[in-house]
Amino acid sequence: MQILIDIGNAVNNVMGIFGSTIIVPIIIFIISMCMRVGVKKSFQGAIYMAVGLTLFNAVLGILMNAITPYVTAMADTVGISLPYIDIGWQGASVVVYSNTLGYIYLVLGLGLNLLLFGLKLVDTFQPTDIWNYYQFVFWAVIVQFTTGSFALGVAAAVMCNLVVLLIADIIAPSLQEFNGYDNLTLTSVPSGGAPFAMIVRWIVMKLKIKTKPVSAESLQNRFGFWGEPLIIGLIVGILITILGSLTGLTEASTWSGILTTAITIAGVMVIYPSVSGLFVKGLIPLSQSMQARAQTGKSNRKYFHVAMDPAVFFGNGDNMAAALILIPIVFFTSLIMPGNKILMLADIPAMAFMTAGLICVFRGDILMTIISGTIWFNIANVLNSDVCAAFTKAAESAGVASQMDSVANAFSQGLGIAAWTVGTNPVLYLVYKAFSAEGAMRIIGVILVVAVFLLIYLSFRKNKKKWWMAAGASEEYLAERGYIE
Repeated sequence: MQILIDIGNAVNNVMGIFGSTIIVPIIIFIISMCMRVGVKKSFQGAIYMAVGLTLFNAVLGILMNAITPYVTAMADTVGISLPYIDIGWQGASVVVYSNTLGYIYLVLGLGLNLLLFGLKLVDTFQPTDIWNYYQFVFWAVIVQFTTGSFALGVAAAVMCNLVVLLIADIIAPSLQEFNGYDNLTLTSVPSGGAPFAMIVRWIVMKLKIKTKPVSAESLQNRFGFWGEPLIIGLIVGILITILGSLTGLTEASTWSGILTTAITIAGVMVIYPSVSGLFVKGLIPLSQSMQARAQTGKSNRKYFHVAMDPAVFFGNGDNMAAALILIPIVFFTSLIMPGNKILMLADIPAMAFMTAGLICVFRGDILMTIISGTIWFNIANVLNSDVCAAFTKAAESAGVASQMDSVANAFSQGLGIAAWTVGTNPVLYLVYKAFSAEGAMRIIGVILVVAVFLLIYLSFRKNKKKWWMAAGASEEYLAERGYIE
């Protein structure tokens, strides 16, 4: 046990020192070399990927810094007090890695994925997204804290990990087609919305509801200059900042901030495609090699998806437009949603992360993403509220207040805490409820969770084309990229 803890601690330290912008390109370089891409092309691809990841994070930082003050102001303006306050994903990360289970699962999870991937039981290579293990281990830590059982915590972590990998395999082609990234997928929290989007899309198709897709491209075709991503970002940016500035609209300085922030958001909408282009250059050598090996029969596996940080997917024009519109909608509807006890604050500016798993299923349809996102995130808030008491106690036990001022401030006001992005995953919430139930209900719950997982897993393995298309991938793309004959 101690060996696993020490190894996990060492892995966590390395992750903290070097970060994803260094380690992920190194892993991609090693994979490329194993695929016989060649030293020059492998190195070139790794450098482009490192630059792309760095710029993704820089653009994301600019966007978050621009929006956050206005979201905070919206909360202050409303003046509604709820028992739990969103302190951000950082709080969940601290709780997970203040727990023995968090460190141990860095090792166990890595071993599990390599085993499953090596045996071809999954097609997603997850170690490239090891930073985001905490996002599903969070639920396992809450199980352990609630039940007092380390074994149940580990079992819940494994179950959550299997669910995450299955979703990643299912949505991989639609993510790739929509974003233009070959061989990539998501294993972090944004993927949690994909199953709900698939259900909504299935209902719409079964009921033969005629919808006219609304995308950035269709808006530009219809409205010309006024439909360009630049103007969409500007208009939505002005709306968000005005909602966060209602008490000072008569002051010139307020309008200066509104216009500056709106221009910043518009700039992000314009810059992102260029950054994405650099990142794609990093993928091309590996992608071309994998396709060539598959076509010539030299590869021993047909499918290979590399898990990547959600920062890679957030800035698509359709996704950004939907996310920016959803920020005020979800914020205000959450205040009147029966059963919600969370005041959304720290994480809501990260909405563009959370919609990435929705919009790829809807093939870039902004309107469907907004409608589904409003429903999905409000349901998630209610379920997340059920976890907040346990999360607050776990944070108190881990001494998070001494590491995060936002937590200390919440506790000093007698408030509990929530981590909105990490807790917004109703699929993993069901796993948590099953493993944390009492007595016979736990046995029944776990059996049901395992049975449903196996049913979907076996169905997917038997008919991948059906599931891929249900997740938004087109038959033309699947044929073009060699997913189907």
